Amino acid sequence: AWQPRNTWNGVDPRTKILYVMTVDVFSLGMAGWGSMSTTVVSAVLAFSPLVLLLFSGRKTVAACYGVMVALCYVLSAYALPLLGGALAWMLYASVHILVQMLPCVMSAYWMLATTSASELIAALQRMHVPQPVSMALAVMFRFFPTAVAEQRAINDAMRMRGVRFGGGKASQMFEYRIVPLMTNSVRIADELTQSALTRGLGARSSRTSIAHVGFHIRDACFLVVLADCYATWLLAAIGVLP
Repeated sequence: AWQPRNTWNGVDPRTKILYVMTVDVFSLGMAGWGSMSTTVVSAVLAFSPLVLLLFSGRKTVAACYGVMVALCYVLSAYALPLLGGALAWMLYASVHILVQMLPCVMSAYWMLATTSASELIAALQRMHVPQPVSMALAVMFRFFPTAVAEQRAINDAMRMRGVRFGGGKASQMFEYRIVPLMTNSVRIADELTQSALTRGLGARSSRTSIAHVGFHIRDACFLVVLADCYATWLLAAIGVLP
């Protein structure tokens, strides 16, 4: 019988969706950024994708994320005071957009990388999500990894032919890389839609799945932490916390 994996990858997809939404609310939505308590909560949530990626075995991605966040804070602390005018404004806007966007992107990447399409569909079915929404999410969930693999294959083929930035055929970059990627993306989306229909996603009856989803101790830890984040936001809004 299938058993849940004893790693952070085995967190229920519904818990992952709630976690990504929470990171979006506090990082991108700037929920309660005027108070010190919610600022601390936002910083903790911004740091959380780094920990989750490390526990999930994606050390390279975690290292890149840590370097980018550290670079943003270094630029904000040391480079901005030395600049002035339009350049300082552009750097300030770019740094703060990255600081707000990166946690959202990396938390979504963690969910995408540690959740299979079957697990997501089974979780959405437990949530009684309408079939059109489930089908669209299933296609989207499979589309991005497939499109990335297709882009890597195109890059390898073009590199063998010398089509690269700075090379003698750089003017052919758009024709040989972008156009094949766009046409293949359309084909991939159509094939994934047909695959989803073939697997019964459009059926009216309840669909069975070999992926077993459910709440475990890992989900309880996640939910407690997320509930604390919202509780801190509420207490700071009514003036109980600074």
